[in-house]
Amino acid sequence: FRFDNLGQQLQFEGIDYNKIDGSPFWADSLQPASFYDSKGYITTLPARINLASNKIYFLQNGVEMILKDNIITRIVFQTGNDSAVFIGQVPNLLLNNKPLTSLVQVLNFGKYQLLKYTRKKISSSETPSRISKTYYYIDEVIYFIMSNEKIEGIKKLNKESILIYLPSSSSYNVWLKENDINFRNEKDIVRFLNYYNAGLSK
Repeated sequence: FRFDNLGQQLQFEGIDYNKIDGSPFWADSLQPASFYDSKGYITTLPARINLASNKIYFLQNGVEMILKDNIITRIVFQTGNDSAVFIGQVPNLLLNNKPLTSLVQVLNFGKYQLLKYTRKKISSSETPSRISKTYYYIDEVIYFIMSNEKIEGIKKLNKESILIYLPSSSSYNVWLKENDINFRNEKDIVRFLNYYNAGLSK
């Protein structure tokens, strides 16, 4: 790894991190994470992702560092008995017609996958007298459907925006109704995609 000292990254958009309410991290605590690049597995280290700066923090020899080179294509976090997968440098992943090089979370596996891009942005509010200003993080979340090398952006979580990318998905209407799937709910979409992908594999 090439890395920078953590002390060089104590500001975001010119504001000290300790003056911003909330956390810029996907998970505050360092968690065991397996790192991969285009050639395969690199190493496993305690790590966390800063979603405001799109920086990867990791612990090495008891010192927290920031990864300098953006070479990571996959990070797998072990969270208890579960895991969370983030991928980067994804071909054909565009946001506003520009390549999105930030890490995105893979929410399910199979032929059709739901990707989640979360960016922490700073908002602010002033006291009525405008004597002081409070800064805080807000989440900007954007979803994508990925199948093989084709990736489509989802403008809004609803039934129409999801099913349009899934061939013959109308044949699952009975299952959707029986299982009370709400397409405005991320977890429900993941449930359906897992069921849909399982049907494709038969």
